Amino acid sequence: MLYRVSPLTAWIAQNILKFKIPFISPPNLVEMQPIVPELLQDDATPEAVTRIALQLLQPKPRQQMLAGYQKMRQALGEPGVCDRAAQEILNLVL
Repeated sequence: MLYRVSPLTAWIAQNILKFKIPFISPPNLVEMQPIVPELLQDDATPEAVTRIALQLLQPKPRQQMLAGYQKMRQALGEPGVCDRAAQEILNLVL
């Protein structure tokens, strides 16, 4: 997962808004652990992308990521989680 914003936006988020979260990608946020690699802001370089892409072509890192996805899917429950979440939000609002 790559995520870059303008340097000014990043500075505002870090220094004024004090924006800090452990993860940014949905799979990692669901499990609150690293399932997919994240490269944020200055870490999102061509070299880092290449390094991680090559790692994910190896059997063990790929299997670990796929196992993480499976764990995430189980945590979300049966298909339709977005509809169920939306319904719960509507129930709270109405």
